[in-house]
Amino acid sequence: MTEVLDQDQKSLYVKGFTSMVLGRLFDKKVITAQRQGLVGFYTPMMGQEATQAGAAMALSKQDLVYGYYRDVTLLIYLGYPIEKIFDQIMGNAEDTSKGRQMPSHYSAKAVNFMSVPSPVATNLPLAVGAAYAKKYRKEDGIVITSFGDGGTSTPDFHAAMNFASVYDLPVVFLCENNGWAISFPVERQTKAEIYKKAEAYGMKGVYVDGNDFIKTYNAVKEAVEYARSGNPILVEARSYRMGPHSTSDDPSKYRQNEVKEGDENDPLVIAEKAVISKGILSQSEVNRIKDESRKMIDEKFEERLKIPAPDPSTLFDDVYSETTWVIEEERGDILRR
Repeated sequence: MTEVLDQDQKSLYVKGFTSMVLGRLFDKKVITAQRQGLVGFYTPMMGQEATQAGAAMALSKQDLVYGYYRDVTLLIYLGYPIEKIFDQIMGNAEDTSKGRQMPSHYSAKAVNFMSVPSPVATNLPLAVGAAYAKKYRKEDGIVITSFGDGGTSTPDFHAAMNFASVYDLPVVFLCENNGWAISFPVERQTKAEIYKKAEAYGMKGVYVDGNDFIKTYNAVKEAVEYARSGNPILVEARSYRMGPHSTSDDPSKYRQNEVKEGDENDPLVIAEKAVISKGILSQSEVNRIKDESRKMIDEKFEERLKIPAPDPSTLFDDVYSETTWVIEEERGDILRR
């Protein structure tokens, strides 16, 4: 029996699918640019588009996101301008952090996406602290924090899960399990299923196919509703990291056999089949979205490439609320060089 969708549901799925297409094209554009020497560094998220789109679809405007360095599709869905994501990776003069933050470490206050730290899983305790503040202040909204499978092997994962459970905090822990922590397979990290780790903390844990954005949306939506009642929850979304860990990585050195299997479960292919089979989009509409998205990515990239690097004199801005003679002296030293 074909599922009957109303217009709001169709619009939601179209936006989710479009953000996935944009995320994939963004990924390819930046990887190519890095190989050409136009970008210094990037952490791809190819293969995780469905997890990120599905999760973002389940959120409300009052929710806070403590994401990690692969969450480009999530940012796109939330409405953060693509040109600003390019700015961050390029570290140009229009970058929100003025070129001071490492590429792929995004910060988007306008869409409640908090600044990404570099050490894995260190965003989890921050998310739990924010959830504690929301509960203390009786504010609406939940907190969602994302991390890779490698993050579950850190002390911060344990501390955050335990604290959230003890204090009944409105937080969703989203593990974007792509199977690899740099060159370390998940099977070498843990013998237990990741979502089952929640039981040790007295929490609920659920598993979802992270290659399917509709399944992920439904799972995270339920998790978000559960968290709104003051219940922390762990969601494991299993996908596959189709690209390298970063542009500094060569995955052919440590994995070969399962790459084809990962490609066969491409979330973009699965999503396209889903939106067509459900009557949400026709093939011609899908093709139009792809063409328009490709044009947008190409145009935004070329546009941002023309923006110069930050002026060195701005290096000391935003360090103190009021400048000091020491700061001005150091600024002068730099400008004289």
